[in-house]
Amino acid sequence: MLLLRQGRAPQAEQELRRILQTDPTDALAHAWLGMCLLDQAKLEEGQAEAETAIHLAPEYDFAYYLLSLAHLRQHRQPAALVAIEHALALDPTDPNYYHTLGIIRFQRHQWQAALKAAETGLSYDPEHVDCLGLRARSLTRLGRRDEAADALGRALHHDPDDAGTHADAGWVALETGQAKPALEHFRQALRLSPTSEYAREGLVEALKTQYWVYRGFMRFAYWSSSLSDSARRGLFLGLFIFSRFFPLLLPLYLVLVFMSWFADPLFNTLLRFNPYGRHALSATQVRQSTHFSALLGTGLLLLAAGFLTKLAPLNMLGFVAMGLLFPLVGTWRLAVPAQRQRSFWFGVSLAVLGLVAVGITALHLGPPYENIFFGGYIIGTVLYVWFYALR
Repeated sequence: MLLLRQGRAPQAEQELRRILQTDPTDALAHAWLGMCLLDQAKLEEGQAEAETAIHLAPEYDFAYYLLSLAHLRQHRQPAALVAIEHALALDPTDPNYYHTLGIIRFQRHQWQAALKAAETGLSYDPEHVDCLGLRARSLTRLGRRDEAADALGRALHHDPDDAGTHADAGWVALETGQAKPALEHFRQALRLSPTSEYAREGLVEALKTQYWVYRGFMRFAYWSSSLSDSARRGLFLGLFIFSRFFPLLLPLYLVLVFMSWFADPLFNTLLRFNPYGRHALSATQVRQSTHFSALLGTGLLLLAAGFLTKLAPLNMLGFVAMGLLFPLVGTWRLAVPAQRQRSFWFGVSLAVLGLVAVGITALHLGPPYENIFFGGYIIGTVLYVWFYALR
């Protein structure tokens, strides 16, 4: 589709809909219409067209590939994996399919499997820039930086004007602690493709590295991501246990917990005072930083007021506000709508428990009721933090 290759997805959509009015059973047209819709971020409509194409032509591998993309962009990794495996079973020689499989593996922190998928794709097309970029990122996470640099050099040699390759180069530079080259690659990627979310997110991360605290935490985060899920959980649990026996470790543990939960909204808020950073943030990031800073500021002010006035209700209300930061940020992080709903309502329940406890304290209704509600709030917050970390 010439229009689609030219980046004119709306015009391509109109043309394909005209074709389908003439022949509504054209599986090829349904599949390409699905691609047009996915390019316009109409994910549910694109998924429906891919499913229609599969219904009309069950052996059409490209339709399964599109279905995988639709699921992947809606954060449904298991369904995306099933669909791309169907596509590969029908055509095991398409490097695009291996790239998508590798992306799913990469998002699951399965670095070796992601590398294998990228290299299999490259065995069918040694110049496939997306597979070259994925191979470089996988090699970086596996600690093979020289090979990663070589892979990126090959990708940029084959297509120096590919926005995705520059974005991949930016992420690799960022993950290896090279903030300035990362910024240049992300800026180049956005110059070539101004709407690239992949590059914009990388640019935001690169800008945050100007803060040494974030830079240090990011190194720790990339290192811990190389561990298995069980090892990563064991690391935080071990630090918690050791901090009970060695109090000097407690500040380190608390800093890691705080940063692992709140680094993104906190440093996004700081970027709003950066003349370049404020334009790099998305509308969602700006809104979230506003909500986060408002709740954090309110909590700190209430705690300060409670300390100065010795009023227990103010202290308790400040403590409640600070604790609610966990479900607030936790809900934003969840991509699956059902999980976000559960997290949201759990946060609302915690807020109700906390506010009732504050009201009981303010009205001097007695310790038993106050302890029940405030104790429920504390237990609920701790359970939320641990269940979220262990999910």
